[in-house]
Amino acid sequence: MYVHPSRANRTTADTLKSTQKTSEPRESNNRTYAIGLGFGVLIFIPALYIAHKHQLSGVQARLFYDLNNMPNSYKTVALWLTEGLGAGYIIAACVFIPILFKRFRLAWRYLVTAGGAGIAMEIGKHIAKEPRPDVLLQGHLHERAVELGLTSFPSGHETIATALAITTWLILPKRWRWICIAWIVIVGVSRIYLGDHTPNDVVGGFAIGLISVCFLQILPESIAHRFYIYKGQELLQKGR
Repeated sequence: MYVHPSRANRTTADTLKSTQKTSEPRESNNRTYAIGLGFGVLIFIPALYIAHKHQLSGVQARLFYDLNNMPNSYKTVALWLTEGLGAGYIIAACVFIPILFKRFRLAWRYLVTAGGAGIAMEIGKHIAKEPRPDVLLQGHLHERAVELGLTSFPSGHETIATALAITTWLILPKRWRWICIAWIVIVGVSRIYLGDHTPNDVVGGFAIGLISVCFLQILPESIAHRFYIYKGQELLQKGR
């Protein structure tokens, strides 16, 4: 069938415009997550430096006591929230619930993000070797929970909470994303209230969680798909 050259040119132009429209939002998202990655690194480095000094004083100490001196009546709720939203239970929920609905891509993304954040967190603890607040403050605090680990920076609960919350942010409608922010803040505040972490530990955990999500988001698709890492609405597709 004969196609007039002008019509063929219009068709080619329309195709190019369509391709550009779909690529522009993706490029914009990549820039956003690249900025997020840079911001995470920017706040983690000074937080690591502060932790390595093994001191809790000044503004950080005042903020710690403001939260740690809150009434004991919040203890049970804080324990439930910190364990329910920042430990193994929430990792299991984020992995197995998508599996039940055959959203294997989303389950794998949660697992990879939490695993990567966990490894980075352990490296941070090995470098900083910061004692718990009860040691830094020589027992002058309300210690409402006992942690088995001796090192404090960064907060593991805040690391996991941030990594999972921001991953959830990727798939939620905009009107529900406030839940992810609340998730991160609640775990961070509860860790300080319980006397397990300093504010700087929480900042460090937040930074690692943010870095872990943003790093996966800016991976080139050729590399990401090789490891079954998908982005955006691709995460909600059924199957592998």
